[in-house]
Amino acid sequence: MLLLTTLAIALAPEPEPAPAPAPVPPETTVAPADVGAGIDARLPADYVPPFPSDTLELSQVLEFAVRDNIDLRSNAIDTDISEANVLAAQGAYDLLLTAGITGSASKTPQRGSQFTIATGARSLGAWAGFSRRLETGGNISLRLDISRGQQDQAANFLNANAGSTTLSTYRISPTLTLTHPLLKGAGLKVGRAEINKAKIAVSQAEATRVVTAQNLIRDLVSAYWDVLAAHRDLQNKRNSVGLAGKQLERTKALVAAGRSSPVDAKAVEQALAARESDVINAENTLLDRSVTLRTLMGEHFDGKDTLGVVPATDPIVRPRAINVSDELDRALAQNPQVRQLELSIASGRIDELVAANARLPQLDFSGTFQPTGRSTDTTSDGSTGDPGAEGNWGQAFKNFFNTDVASNGLLADWSVTGSLSLTWDVRNRTARGRHEASKLAIRKTETQLEKTKQTVAAGVIRSANGLRTAGKVMDVSEISVELAKENLAAEQARFDVGRSTNYDVLLRLDELDKAQSQALAAQISYLKALAQLQALTGEILPAYGIDTP
Repeated sequence: MLLLTTLAIALAPEPEPAPAPAPVPPETTVAPADVGAGIDARLPADYVPPFPSDTLELSQVLEFAVRDNIDLRSNAIDTDISEANVLAAQGAYDLLLTAGITGSASKTPQRGSQFTIATGARSLGAWAGFSRRLETGGNISLRLDISRGQQDQAANFLNANAGSTTLSTYRISPTLTLTHPLLKGAGLKVGRAEINKAKIAVSQAEATRVVTAQNLIRDLVSAYWDVLAAHRDLQNKRNSVGLAGKQLERTKALVAAGRSSPVDAKAVEQALAARESDVINAENTLLDRSVTLRTLMGEHFDGKDTLGVVPATDPIVRPRAINVSDELDRALAQNPQVRQLELSIASGRIDELVAANARLPQLDFSGTFQPTGRSTDTTSDGSTGDPGAEGNWGQAFKNFFNTDVASNGLLADWSVTGSLSLTWDVRNRTARGRHEASKLAIRKTETQLEKTKQTVAAGVIRSANGLRTAGKVMDVSEISVELAKENLAAEQARFDVGRSTNYDVLLRLDELDKAQSQALAAQISYLKALAQLQALTGEILPAYGIDTP
């Protein structure tokens, strides 16, 4: 069970404010059950934003962002590209079909006393075969050639007028060829290096997508609470304007009754004008925060009139104790940026393996095996009474094999060839340089991994400390807000009976503004620190009900 599940970020309406809790002993980190209600985090029911706005739950904001954010869509395309590259790398070992047809014809009649055996030839052939690269580095192919050739053979090679006889030859010849490296380029790991790197690239693209999603959710959560804080700050400043206005009415009444100087009314008017200026600045801040949030959601602003967002989710925070050691272990094990660099190291080791293999001499084997079946016409011989015979495909196939297998072997007509070739780069500087560069690239990535782990660890420590600090500030802020409200009410009562001045009332009003701002800032700081910690530990997506992309 994740430790973060002990924090409730409620999406349901907030319960009625509970009575003020008893003071918490300093040694414990447990906060009141509902800090949000104590510091008046909710917007009033009659609150009206200063410009057209949409009311959105935090869950809706996250849903829209996951669907529309441009960076996430770009990362999804990168993942698809990486998967396509895996398919392309695997395609290097696809089975290839090859086929073709050949034909030729020639005529060479006898001239004068020219010595001539053949006066013409014609041939027609076809071939088909399969070839495939081997994952171990070689190549194997099987090709079947069939052909029929006709040759016009002179009846008397010394007599041009003796005529010629046409003889046909049928030939069937399959050829099996194997080529394979024995040193450089040999081995399953070397042969599948591109496939393995492409698969790692897919994992890297997925890790990048997770990093983008986690950072996006972290920024969205922070931006959402920033918008809420801006709305709350605006409402507080409006309330301050209202209280200052009431104070001005009281002062004018006292001036009219002769109990106060007109200068006192001017001082209150000046304070009221300053607070009205604060309201305008708060409205500008709210617009900026709303636009930032909508930009993270992936929205476009062309022709859009509604720019604001009114948060409908109330931040109900229940601080909890943080075990920094456990959070560090979880972050280093699950952080996607750490995972990205670990995958980069794995990919670099494949490059280093290939580069080390490339330093070996090139020693290649090549061999072929080619049985042949042939059938050729025979001419008649009057002296022996041989009538002759015509060749055919069946006879050619039959001639593959010997009739006397025991004495002559199975195949009648065959050939085998084999060769070894060696190429040796004596100094081998290119291969040595590439191998050294690949090892240094791994060392550099390992250094980056070490630095990233340091950064993640420092971020976890800062976030954990931020959670602890914000939790304590929230405890104090609730009391400060209640005390500031009581002081303001008491000061106004004293003013009404002439025992206080406008300066004192406005000072108490400023104290209430400051206390409310600090209380809300502490709560927002806690939620932001929590989102940062969840992003570092890789838990922010499930914490907000988002499936890992």
